[in-house]
Amino acid sequence: MLENKKTLRIVMLVGMLLLTGGFICAVGLGYSAFTLNPIVMNEVCSNNFTLIKDDNGNYSDYIELYNSSTEDVSLEGLFLSDDENQLKKYSLSAITIPAKGYYLIWLDGTDATETGRIGFRITSTGEEIFLSNSEEEVVDSIAVPRLSYNTVFGRVGDGGKEWKRMSATAGESNATAEILPEERLNPPVFSVESGFYEEDFQLAITAGENEIIYYTLDGSTPTPDAYEYQTALEITDVSSQENQYASRTDLSPTRDYTPSFPVDKATIVRAVSYNTQEHTVSEVVTKVYFVGFSERQEYDDFPVISIVTDPDNLFDWETGIYGNGAALEQYKEAGGLEEGEVLGSFTDEEGNTHHLYMASNAFHDGREWEREASITYFDQNHSYRFVQSAGIQIAGASTRATPKKSFSIYGRDIYDNQVTFPYQFFSGLDYSTIKLRNGGNNNDTVMIKDAFLAQLAAGRRVAIQRAEPCILFLNGEYWGIYNIRERYKEEYVSNHYGVKEDNVWLISGGTARIGDNAAQEAYQYMLDVITQCDLSFDDVYAMVCDIIDVQSLIDYCCINLYIDNRDISFGQNTALWRTAEAEEGAFGDNRWRWMLFDLDITIHDDSNDLPVTWMEDYELLKEPVIESLMRNEQFQKQFCITFMDIANSIYSYDRVHEELMQWEERYTTQMVKNHQRFFDADFSKEEYEDYIEAMDDFFEKRFPFAMESLAEKFELTGSLEPVVIKSNNKEAGTISINTIQENEIEEWRGNYFTDYPLSLKATAKEGYRFVGWSGDVSGQETQIEVWIPEGGLTIQAVFEKTDERGIEE
Repeated sequence: MLENKKTLRIVMLVGMLLLTGGFICAVGLGYSAFTLNPIVMNEVCSNNFTLIKDDNGNYSDYIELYNSSTEDVSLEGLFLSDDENQLKKYSLSAITIPAKGYYLIWLDGTDATETGRIGFRITSTGEEIFLSNSEEEVVDSIAVPRLSYNTVFGRVGDGGKEWKRMSATAGESNATAEILPEERLNPPVFSVESGFYEEDFQLAITAGENEIIYYTLDGSTPTPDAYEYQTALEITDVSSQENQYASRTDLSPTRDYTPSFPVDKATIVRAVSYNTQEHTVSEVVTKVYFVGFSERQEYDDFPVISIVTDPDNLFDWETGIYGNGAALEQYKEAGGLEEGEVLGSFTDEEGNTHHLYMASNAFHDGREWEREASITYFDQNHSYRFVQSAGIQIAGASTRATPKKSFSIYGRDIYDNQVTFPYQFFSGLDYSTIKLRNGGNNNDTVMIKDAFLAQLAAGRRVAIQRAEPCILFLNGEYWGIYNIRERYKEEYVSNHYGVKEDNVWLISGGTARIGDNAAQEAYQYMLDVITQCDLSFDDVYAMVCDIIDVQSLIDYCCINLYIDNRDISFGQNTALWRTAEAEEGAFGDNRWRWMLFDLDITIHDDSNDLPVTWMEDYELLKEPVIESLMRNEQFQKQFCITFMDIANSIYSYDRVHEELMQWEERYTTQMVKNHQRFFDADFSKEEYEDYIEAMDDFFEKRFPFAMESLAEKFELTGSLEPVVIKSNNKEAGTISINTIQENEIEEWRGNYFTDYPLSLKATAKEGYRFVGWSGDVSGQETQIEVWIPEGGLTIQAVFEKTDERGIEE
C-alpha cells in the first residue's frame, strides 16, 4: 500500500511539472500533497549510550532531519510516527530548518514537539519510522535495523538514497561518517578454551568459508590492520616477556614507580572474522591462557579475573580512562607548572584550588567514561567459569590517583545478550554490577581494613558490602590483588531486603543517587523533622521511629565510633535507603536504614591515646540529627547498650584476633607480591605483618579505652562488670543478648556497665523446649530483663529435648 501511495505521488508530481514547465518548492510555506520534499530523515540512532546529550542532559535516541534545499523550510504540515496506521502522531509544525541544515528530533518519550521532542522511542532491535504530510501521505520512511550502541543508520551522503550502518555525525554532514561492517557472521572458533594449562600447546582458530580471521595479542580490538591468521599459534608461558602496561609511568600523576622485574602474564588472543566482499564481520572473541602457574603458590585458592579492553580505552591521551592523559597537561597549563617544576597544588585566579593528585583522566566519571571490556572469570580452583562483555569505569574517590585503581563493572544489554553475570560471586545472589576494589585509602598499606571490618559487622542492622578476594590481570598482565565487592544499587537492596528494585530510594553523601528529587525531598523532610522537633518527649520520639530505623542509625554510629572512622559525616561516606512506596515485607515500611562503607581511614596509631573526652568532638556525633536524638533518654539508653554490645561481640578482641590471623595467613604472600608490583620492589613479608600487628594491637587496647570514653560521654556512674551467659546445650536453641541476635552459645563472656539492665531471650529449636534460667537469676520466661549486680552476672539457659509429640522425655 505504501509503495502504491509513493508511486501515485511521484506520478502526480511529474504531471504537475510537465503542465507548469517548472517545479513547485516550499520555502517556509508548509506542505501539500503536490509539493516536492526537500526534508528527509538523514540519520537515526536507536541506541545512544554516550554519543550526544539532549538539551536536558540525557542520552536520548534521535532522528536527524536534513533540509536539502537552499532555502529555510518550515515543517508546517509534516508529521513523524512509528505507526503506519497513525501517521499524524507527532506534528513538526513548530520547526524550521535552515538551508542545507540539520535538526535533531529527540526520542525521549515526552510530547514537546515545539522543542524537538516526541513521545515514541525506537527499539534497539529496530522498527519503521514514517515522515508524512497533512494528507497522510508518506513523504519519507526508513526501516531501522538492529543497531549496536553508539552507532547509527544513516544515508551515505546527506540526502542520499543508500542507507548504511555508520558512525554518528549528529547535526553534521554524513560525508565524514565511517561506514561500518554489518555484524552477522558467526564468531571464529578456538580449538582451546580459556584456562590454566601446565604445558605449551597449539591454538587453532577457524571461521566460515571466504572469511578472513584477524587477531591481536595485546588486548586491542582486531581489525583488518591486525595480524591475519594463517597457522596455529604457539601458546606458552609469556611471563618472562617485557612488561608492556606495567612499565607505563603515566598511571598516576604523583607516582611513577614501575617494577624492575617482569610481572606474571597471560596470553590474550582476540579474534574476529571478516568477509571483505560483503563487508560483514563477526563479534570479537576473547580468550585468556595461563601457562605454567601451578608452581606459583601465591595464586592458590584465589579466583582470577581477566579484564581485556582496547589499550586506547585505558591510555588514549584524550579518551583513555586510566592514564593521566590530557588532564595532567591541562593542570600544568592552568598554573600547575612553575619554572619547570610541577606543583603539588595551585590556586587559580578565581580562587579555586587544584591538586596534582587529581590531574588524571581517571578523575572523569559518568557513562561518558565507561568503556567496553571482556571479563573472564576463573574460580578459586582456577576453573574457567564465564566470559562476558561488560562496561568498565574507574571507581573510588582520591584513590583514582593511585597506579592501581578500582573498577566498577556493569553488565548491560548493549554489550552482551546476558546482563546478569552468570556466576554468583556471593552465594545465592545474582548481580549485574560489581566493584573490583583496590583497597581504598589502604591500597598501599594493609589494604584489607574496609573489607575486614565490614565483614565483622555482618548481622548488625546496617547494610554491608560483602567482599571476596581475587587476582586481577589487566590486558594479560598481573594487576594485583583486589576485592570483588557488592555495590549499593537497586539490585543490592532487592537481594538483601526483598523489596522491589524499582521501589528503592538511596541517599549517599547527602545526595539522592536513586530516586532523584522525590528521594531528596523525603530525605530532607526526615532531617527537618528530627532536627526541628523536641525529641525529649517520647511521643515525638515515637513519631521519628516511624520515619527511621533507629537501631540501624545507632548501629551505624556505634560501629564507626568504635573503629575510629575519621572520614565520615552525613555529607561524606554515609549512605541510607528506604522504599519509595510501602510494600509488604519487613523492610517495605518506608523507613530510612543506614549502609556501612568506606572504612579505610580507621584504626589510627593514636586512637587509644586520645583524651577520654574525644567523643565530644567526634564528627558524626556532632551531626544535628544525632544531637537532636541524643536529647531523648530512650535513644541514649539504646545507644549506650548498643555500643557495649558491639564492643563485646563483633569487635571483641578475641573474635577480631582469630579472624585477623586467618586473613593474614591467606593474604600475606599475595599482598607482598602486590606491593612489590605497585609500590616497592623490596617490600617484605615482615613489613606486611607489621601492618597486621598494628590492627591487632588496636583492638587489644580498644575495649578499656572505649568504655572509659563511653562513661565520660554519657555520664555513666555504674561499674563495669563481667557477664557470663551459658547454655546447657548449644545445639538446642539460641540466645539473644540485648541487640546481639540469636547466637548458638556454649559460653559467652562480656563486660557491661551496671547503669542499664541486660535483656536476654532464649529460643528453642525444633525438637527442644526452653525450661528456664538458672544461676544468678532463675525463671521460666523466655525473655527477661536482668540488672547486673556488682561482681558480675552468670546465668544459664536450660533446654531439654522433646519427643516427636512435643512431650518431655
